[in-house]
Amino acid sequence: MKIAVISPILAPAAYDYRKKFRLKDCENVPAEFVFSYIDVGPQFILNAYDDAYAAPDLIRKVVQCEQKGFDAVVINCSADTALRACREAVSIPVIGPTECTMLYAGQLVDQFSVLTFSARINSRFERIAHELGVSHRLACVSSVEIPFHDLSNGQEKVENALLEEIKRISAATGCDGYILGCTDFEDVAWGLNEKLQEENLNVVLFLSLIHI
Repeated sequence: MKIAVISPILAPAAYDYRKKFRLKDCENVPAEFVFSYIDVGPQFILNAYDDAYAAPDLIRKVVQCEQKGFDAVVINCSADTALRACREAVSIPVIGPTECTMLYAGQLVDQFSVLTFSARINSRFERIAHELGVSHRLACVSSVEIPFHDLSNGQEKVENALLEEIKRISAATGCDGYILGCTDFEDVAWGLNEKLQEENLNVVLFLSLIHI
């Protein structure tokens, strides 16, 4: 099985590092993964404009993946950029991380919260939850307000910020599931999970289609 993972943004300077990191995450999955970025579009997906700007080249790449014999495509962004349009354009499965993770989380936890890096993107998760009919399972969407560039470079800072927010939400709501609302949070997910265990917080952490 051959799966394309496409980020709907321009390739960052740390592309080679991130590619190796993601391949390591997938090494136990019985499939071949090919990671790529779009050639024309925004540097980040922060709003509806960025989402629309990324869509044309993303759709073209998804179509090309089907033509090249890929078995499925994952849109590697929590905005689930152009998900419906991509699905209409091809006959192979196209996966949106947030849609998939919210539906999966509902099978494992009573409630889930989404943690983001900026409050300006919080509404996207409320919209997706509403469209999926799972708003009643969404405890909250909360931001730790960390600059996007620091998500990969400020590991300890990011882990601690997420940990404190999970502790706050858990104490206030009893929420037992937490979705990391940016695929770039993958850099800190495993360290964060270790800290949750050290704090004896009995919660489930979800990141980009998986739980850890």
